Amino acid sequence: MRLRYLLSLVFASAAFWSCQSQRAAGPVKPSLKAEPANDPARASADASKAAPAELGNLELVSAESPELALALDAAAQDGAQDAAQDGATLEQRAEHLKLLAQRRTELVAQFVRTGDARLDQADLQGALEQYAQAYDVLRGSNDAGGQREAVMNRMAKVKRLMGDGYSLAAAGVEDATQRLMIKNAQARLAAEQAMLDGDAALRAGQHDTAVRHYREAEGILRFNPLLSGGSIDEKIVANKIQTAARLADEARAAAEQRKAGEAAQAAAQAEAEQRNFREAQLKQIYTEAYRAFQAEDYALAAQLGNQILLADAGNPVAQELVDISNAAKHQKFEQVTLRRMREEWIETFEQLDQSATPQTSAVVFDDLERWGKVKDKSAPEFSADDPAMHAEKQDVLRRLSDIQIAPHFGKSDEPARLADVAQFLQNYTNVNFLLSPKVRELDEESTSVYLETRERSVKSVLDLIAEMREQVKWKVEDGMVKFVTPEEMKGGQVLKMYEVNDLIRAIQDFPGTDINVIPSNGLEKSDEKVEEREALVVTADSLDQMIRSNVDPASWDADAANSLKISNGTLIVNQTPEVHAKIERLLGDLREATGIMVDIQARFLKVEDNFLEDIGVDFKGLGSPGEGSNASFNDFGDASAQNDLGAEIGQDTSAGFFYDDGEDGSYLAHIENLYDSELGNENFKATGGLSFQWTFLNDLEMEMILRAVSKSERVQLVTAPRVLVFNTARANLTVLNQVAYVRDYDVEIAQGASIADPLIDVVQDGVILDVKPVVSADRRFITLEVRPTVAVLKRPIDELATGLGSQTAVTIQLPELEISRVRTTLPIPDGGTVLLGGFKVHEATDQRSGIPILNKIPFLSFLTERKGNYVSNRKLLILLKASIVIPAEHEPTPAQLGILPGSKR
Repeated sequence: MRLRYLLSLVFASAAFWSCQSQRAAGPVKPSLKAEPANDPARASADASKAAPAELGNLELVSAESPELALALDAAAQDGAQDAAQDGATLEQRAEHLKLLAQRRTELVAQFVRTGDARLDQADLQGALEQYAQAYDVLRGSNDAGGQREAVMNRMAKVKRLMGDGYSLAAAGVEDATQRLMIKNAQARLAAEQAMLDGDAALRAGQHDTAVRHYREAEGILRFNPLLSGGSIDEKIVANKIQTAARLADEARAAAEQRKAGEAAQAAAQAEAEQRNFREAQLKQIYTEAYRAFQAEDYALAAQLGNQILLADAGNPVAQELVDISNAAKHQKFEQVTLRRMREEWIETFEQLDQSATPQTSAVVFDDLERWGKVKDKSAPEFSADDPAMHAEKQDVLRRLSDIQIAPHFGKSDEPARLADVAQFLQNYTNVNFLLSPKVRELDEESTSVYLETRERSVKSVLDLIAEMREQVKWKVEDGMVKFVTPEEMKGGQVLKMYEVNDLIRAIQDFPGTDINVIPSNGLEKSDEKVEEREALVVTADSLDQMIRSNVDPASWDADAANSLKISNGTLIVNQTPEVHAKIERLLGDLREATGIMVDIQARFLKVEDNFLEDIGVDFKGLGSPGEGSNASFNDFGDASAQNDLGAEIGQDTSAGFFYDDGEDGSYLAHIENLYDSELGNENFKATGGLSFQWTFLNDLEMEMILRAVSKSERVQLVTAPRVLVFNTARANLTVLNQVAYVRDYDVEIAQGASIADPLIDVVQDGVILDVKPVVSADRRFITLEVRPTVAVLKRPIDELATGLGSQTAVTIQLPELEISRVRTTLPIPDGGTVLLGGFKVHEATDQRSGIPILNKIPFLSFLTERKGNYVSNRKLLILLKASIVIPAEHEPTPAQLGILPGSKR
């Protein structure tokens, strides 16, 4: 051992001087003399004495050759061991080792300071060399001061700074020893880091990760066997791998066991939860069934009971619940049926009573539930639009229409560039504007804009720009406004279909009939010719031309794909969405006048004030002769003579006075005052009143009949026809009575006999209201063409008896009509009432019938005269009221439909 120590010391000295001889200059020139090797005692003493000097120069030596420092360190340790064996004290050995540790610490600090200086100078390669030397010096030491960690941190910092060049750092070192030292330091650093990562993973319970890091360290040590030493040893790493693997297996086994326990516990818990849930569910069903039974919902109670039986078959309580519920359900059904029958019976008669109440409003939405479903309907249409793109486009158009701007673009001598205008509008509206490449290629004169107007919508401003510059158009596409050329406007067509039957289909007019009696010449009056309408608003051809002429006229010829066709009441259009929007607005404007109706109420008011008085005395009616007298009381003797005279006015031939002078003569008299025409009219006659008969029987027989009647009446007759008419259409309301009568006869002659074949005709009387309204554009007035007619048939129909050239007599009826008719056209304000016209009739009749001279004598005039007085005042007024009815204005409100604000139905 002593020889080993001496040889190491000699080797160290030789290496030291060899190193010093290679230095260009140096402040220190140590002088070491080799002592004879055959004097062990002196060599040991000299070594002990030289140790301080050697340690004093250790920093310089280590700075040049770490291997030398390590050799000295090893020699010192061996010397220390030999010295201990030679009898050195324990304190000297400890002091010696402490001194070596201090020198090692100083040497490492020197390497670190040098490395830090080179790192500050951005010499990463030099810094790495110094740190590697420091790390190599610390190899195998206890590192009580934490220098190894500091050196490792600095090497990690250099690693981060060098990046990919770190792995090739050793290749750039010229000295093989230094290059090997750097590689070893890098490998040892990686191995130690892998060991540290493995230890950290093992402490964290990540056993597989720890095994992976330990195996990484093991691989580094196997590839670099010289690195083994101290805490970095292949056996230590193998033991750690075994320990980590064993712990990993134990952890996996524990995890599997834990999972199995947890699974068993979860299964038991799930079973318990399932059992508890089933019990709670059955309990809940029991509760609901009880509540249903208490609420008399026996069907639900029975259904819930059956659910309990499905889950718990044979449950006696559930079975009893089902049986009781079914029995109660049948009993309740019988009671409900009887109650509903009574309610339906009462409701039926209530509906009959309500049907007797006339409807006063022109339009009534009585079935609100049905209207709630109908109001959401829309016309079916075919459209290829993408809903999302359509909504985005509509949002852009809405913003362009809502935002107002007062444009001041450019000056008269210096118009603004279209790109600047687009940028300004983009910033103002927050809508993207884009110029197509073809627009950018146009010359400045074709795209410059000079526009100064009052405030208007941005959409209107864009339309003005398009009108001012023929080469510039605009469209909304992909959520932005694009300025394009007319050629780029092509394409993008959308096929849509519009139902236009309500515009092009004509409605039929219904003129009223003309009431009259067939003239005597037998020629019937022909009905009024009514011109047939071609369309309600516009014909199909006119609608086609109207759209092509007013909705972007240039676009129809600009692109061959743009088309328009009307077939079977359907408008088929293939155009851009912008043109479709304009077509929809045009059709909407045309439809504004199609849904208008006019409610026309006519009143025929007839007022009458009639008075009749008839007083007269007749002497007649003695009848058969009295007792003791065989004379006839007839005026002219026997009845055969009366038959020869024929029928005359006053056919009653009975005598009113009779006096027999007792000889050959007798006197008879008959006084009867008759009128040539009936007093009053067919509805107001001189019937009834007082009829007083007085008979005197003596030598003078006399019978007097007093008749006296006085009547008065006031009549108010209102005939109120009402009709709801489509705007501009002609309609009529007819309430007529048809009466058949014998108009004439055809004579059929056969075998010398003539047969009368009657010709039956029909005469009508009643009310006819013939109207044609035209609503003004502002919907304030109605121009009304009205033809009211009131016809009254005189009853009974007069009859005329005539012969047919033979003994056979026939009767021909001659009807008489009283017709009140108005023909006029007049404007009426909406909801106003006008007096169309009227008739006033004053009829006064004063009839007297009496015996001349006697009717002038007081008192006798009363007995010999009949006086009749008839006064009739009649007035007919025709009133007309017209109101505009728009069904949309009569729709039920959301409140009536039960829709809350902000909700959707």
